Amino acid sequence: MAKTVAHICILVADIDRAIETYRRMFEAVSPELRERPVVRQERRAGDEKYITAFFEAPGDACDIQLLQPPDEDSPLHRRLEKYGEGLHHIAFASRHLEDTYMRLRADGVSVNDRLVPERPEGDDATDVSHFWILPRSAHGVLIEMIDPYRVADGMLTAGE
Repeated sequence: MAKTVAHICILVADIDRAIETYRRMFEAVSPELRERPVVRQERRAGDEKYITAFFEAPGDACDIQLLQPPDEDSPLHRRLEKYGEGLHHIAFASRHLEDTYMRLRADGVSVNDRLVPERPEGDDATDVSHFWILPRSAHGVLIEMIDPYRVADGMLTAGE
């Protein structure tokens, strides 16, 4: 069964330090997380580069994504400088992503211009589609609507 709250993404200044911090916290709460790999990856979305790591939660619990801008010349870095570390976005999974996108647009929700099909184009690509609900429509929170996915070797893969 797909997780409705797919993941929470946290913007961090030092992903390696954040991985260790969150690993210690999660192991104290759920020792079985020790066996789950956390893979640090350099990724690209369009022109934006970033460094990410996923903590896959067991069962229907919400995954945690850590996100670090790789350099000082990026919108992510400017956001980190302005607001500091903290919540970047919350992701919700939808089994009918295109219908969800069309309905929200019809209801006047501020979403990005189009559904973003993420199709493999290299080692850092994923096959998970998504779109963004802008903070002005979600009481100041950036929301990602995403296909159901699973985490395999630290990578998002379409499917449940």
